Amino acid sequence: MLYTDGASNEDDAGAGLRLVSPENHEFTYAIKLDFKNTNNEAEYEAFLAGLRLAIKMGAKNLRAHVDSLLIANQVNGIYDAKGEVMALYLEQAKESLQQFKSYKVIHINHSENKPADALSKLASTSFQHLAKDVRIEILKNPKLSLLLQQ
Repeated sequence: MLYTDGASNEDDAGAGLRLVSPENHEFTYAIKLDFKNTNNEAEYEAFLAGLRLAIKMGAKNLRAHVDSLLIANQVNGIYDAKGEVMALYLEQAKESLQQFKSYKVIHINHSENKPADALSKLASTSFQHLAKDVRIEILKNPKLSLLLQQ
């Protein structure tokens, strides 16, 4: 199963994807898109990156979950691609999908795609002010509770 999301804002853009194998092994990626694009283009970049990963991992049957109604409806033949760029993205997606024995592209609500959404937002954030390695600490309880117990 593949979950993808793209995020684009006036400064940066990113793609997030999550690939889950039948054995429940999970692969997650955040990709910074370092070129000017629209939100629909960022969504397609995430989808195409997910397809490339699934092909590389040897997937034969794919269920792709996207929160982009545009991508789901274009790939499933409900919408036509408008404009040259969208037509090229759709053509590339259809070519990639032919690599699978079977596939389904399913539109899901944004709320059902939170991990991929978080990855795309992370990748679309400017990191120029941060060091290369960012450590993440997980707090199980608020630090304030330690002060209140004293």
